[in-house]
Amino acid sequence: MVYLSPMVKCGLTKEQLIAWGGTLIFNDGLLLCHEGRVKKVAYDPEKHELSGKIEQLSGWEMPVVCRILPGNRVKSECPCRMNREYGKICSHVLAIGIAQMVMEMDDVPPPVRTARTPADPQSPAAEDDEANLIPVETRPSFAAFVAGSRASLSIELDARYGEIEFPACSVQNERTVWLPDPDDPLVRRVRSLKAEQAATEELKRHGFEPGYRTGDLKFYLTDPQKVLDFLGAGLPALRRLGWRVDLADRLMELTDAMPTVVPIVTVRDAPGGAFDVSYTFDAMGQSVPPAEIQAALNRGDGYILKDDRVILLDNAAIQTMHDIFMDCAPRQNGAPAGWFRVPSVHAAYVKASLEDLDVELDDERAPEWRASAALRNRERSAKFEPVALGPLDKVLRPYQKQGVYWMRFLEESGLGGLLADEMGLGKTLQTLTWLSLPRTAPGEKKPALVVCPTSLVRNWEAEARKFIPDLKVLVAWGGDREKLFPSIPQADLVITSYGLLHRDWDAAYADAAFSAVVLDEAQHIKNRQTKSSRTVKLLQCERRLALTGTPIENTVADVWSIFDFLMPGYLGDYETFRLHFEDPIAAGGSAAAAAQACLKRKLHPFILRRLKKTVARDLPDKIVKVSYCPLSEDGQREYLSALAKTRRQAGDLVKAKGFAKSKFELLALLMKLRQIASRGKQDAFREQLQDAIAGGHKILVFSQFVTMLKRLADDLKEWGVPFCYLDGSTKDRLGECNRFNRDPGIPVFLISLMAGGTGLNLTGADMVIHYDPWWNPAVEDQATDRAHRIGQKKTVYAMKMIASHTIEEKVLALQRRKQAVIAATIETTDAAVMEKLTAADLDELLS
Repeated sequence: MVYLSPMVKCGLTKEQLIAWGGTLIFNDGLLLCHEGRVKKVAYDPEKHELSGKIEQLSGWEMPVVCRILPGNRVKSECPCRMNREYGKICSHVLAIGIAQMVMEMDDVPPPVRTARTPADPQSPAAEDDEANLIPVETRPSFAAFVAGSRASLSIELDARYGEIEFPACSVQNERTVWLPDPDDPLVRRVRSLKAEQAATEELKRHGFEPGYRTGDLKFYLTDPQKVLDFLGAGLPALRRLGWRVDLADRLMELTDAMPTVVPIVTVRDAPGGAFDVSYTFDAMGQSVPPAEIQAALNRGDGYILKDDRVILLDNAAIQTMHDIFMDCAPRQNGAPAGWFRVPSVHAAYVKASLEDLDVELDDERAPEWRASAALRNRERSAKFEPVALGPLDKVLRPYQKQGVYWMRFLEESGLGGLLADEMGLGKTLQTLTWLSLPRTAPGEKKPALVVCPTSLVRNWEAEARKFIPDLKVLVAWGGDREKLFPSIPQADLVITSYGLLHRDWDAAYADAAFSAVVLDEAQHIKNRQTKSSRTVKLLQCERRLALTGTPIENTVADVWSIFDFLMPGYLGDYETFRLHFEDPIAAGGSAAAAAQACLKRKLHPFILRRLKKTVARDLPDKIVKVSYCPLSEDGQREYLSALAKTRRQAGDLVKAKGFAKSKFELLALLMKLRQIASRGKQDAFREQLQDAIAGGHKILVFSQFVTMLKRLADDLKEWGVPFCYLDGSTKDRLGECNRFNRDPGIPVFLISLMAGGTGLNLTGADMVIHYDPWWNPAVEDQATDRAHRIGQKKTVYAMKMIASHTIEEKVLALQRRKQAVIAATIETTDAAVMEKLTAADLDELLS
């Protein structure tokens, strides 16, 4: 372990250091710091002189001195050649500047590990090292420089990591694998050699081979036919992968002289909600017969020889264009000769796909097609006609209004949609607003149906009653729900769970007709063969909407079943979908990338997903929500039995000793009952946690019961979720906090409310879950503020999990009713709060 010297502050900044030597030299200096080669840094304020030593590979500690002059100028002395012979500011000078800057950030001399002397893995210092130096793999972009002639080509392929680049797959030593992070001197970024290897394999797929001479990092193509194939099809293919491809001047002149086939697609509106399409092929004003194009495609050629001329042909793009139209269920029946007809539901997908290819599009005679295709531009709110929202206009945030307008737009277009906003952005409120919009003539009223997980039934009911109190809500849930079935047609909104929908199908839903059906947590029907999935697709309804907080575009296996509910037939039958999308994506490689891009284009018009970071200006600093969690049948039986027992014991105590003298024993009874209520929330907790982790959140989980925290710790281990843990027995509190804040691989921190509710800085988190309620909401707020404090750059989302129909609901009601009394209780113990409660409060808690 090497400790830097005690310091006097000089106030250097990253911007100053970059101004001295430039970004690349700054990054090299960062790397020296990461390698632990910077030692004995000190600042002399009288001389304005910064000094230090850089350990060389020989072991010699090279002295470095720089004098800071007015006007952000610097005079440096370093024995290295760059400084001594060329008078340039070197990485050694910037390294001691960076080390000084880092020390001033922390205000203490931090330890820096060296490559030769790693810390003892059993020592606390080793833990500090690991916390400070976190390896993070970074994906590169690629830049290729192509030179040559019609006979042969060469390519230099570079992998770019920000402003640093390497020849792809070139690794001479550890220094070329680890990269400095320009935003965080305490983080090491790792080159993705896997991505670089995949890039070189892509070149080999086009016929290139690596050079054979030592030190030759170029790739070569020496077959003249393959050269033409590459110029026609390979170059555009690499560019579609996001590569920057530059050509040498001579090669640029060669390709400019060769005509390239350009497809010309003509679209015009057709009756019956469809559009007609035809296409031709042009090469510098010369028409190319489709038969010649097809022959080249069959041969796999990227060029056509015609009249002693070479015509370049992007065969992959043309084949993709053909596949796009074939994927839209085209038909010739009803279309003019030479044209084919496509349903308008595919307009947005076709337009987006053609724009990604080098295709000339003529749609001047297709205004309806253009209007349908405009759906893909939904990010521009002006594309959606605003609708009157009534009293909710003042409640909804701007992005939520856009969500409602989007739903209305889909509805009027006869389309279904998937609202996939990140957790905490108000999908429920947006949906309820949409459902409350007027849409039926008198006498034709039908109820809307919401199907959701059991854990969310009460949330939907509570949100509906809160925001739209005039709505007639029927919750088809509970042991006596059969009595409610005859009232379904008279309701405005019916709420049930996936399990009960199937169970009650014959009695309640088989013959029912709904104005709209909404599936919340739609991933519950991702498996097309489950009873839930099959049942929801039998519902009779006019409009369909699905909700999920999970980025569904990334889970291809889930997509088909959800869209089979939303828009049956849009993704074709399952076997076709599996052949075109699921299997290629599972296989990996370039075919997977193409299939993923195609699927994304198909889904994009009908999925609306906003992240908190993209709507941050519309959000408050902190969002607090109550999540009601119904107990399982077993949990409900256990709780009701415990409640009856607690009532008897409390009654006996008060009768024998009086209320005032029984408060300690009553407190113990209430605490035990609260613990029993908390046990039944495991399934709901797991669902919330999965969604939060999938959304990239870091979560603080607070509980006042250490036994519950340990049970949650066991659950997280079983689920394979990394976590940190803190209760009153934790010795290294700061170490746990640092580990959580700095390690992106740890998404959860379990914390005892009393042990960690104050004094901690956990701005690495942006979500807080209160697993059980505390008497005093101010204590919960203090805990939430561990994440919501100075230094937090994201909106913090706090969730209170409340077991439905239990003492937890009563505690929440008590908080609201007696907020002033409870808040006046400075003490944070159960006993202190109990002193403020009355016998009537006790009766309410045990009711």
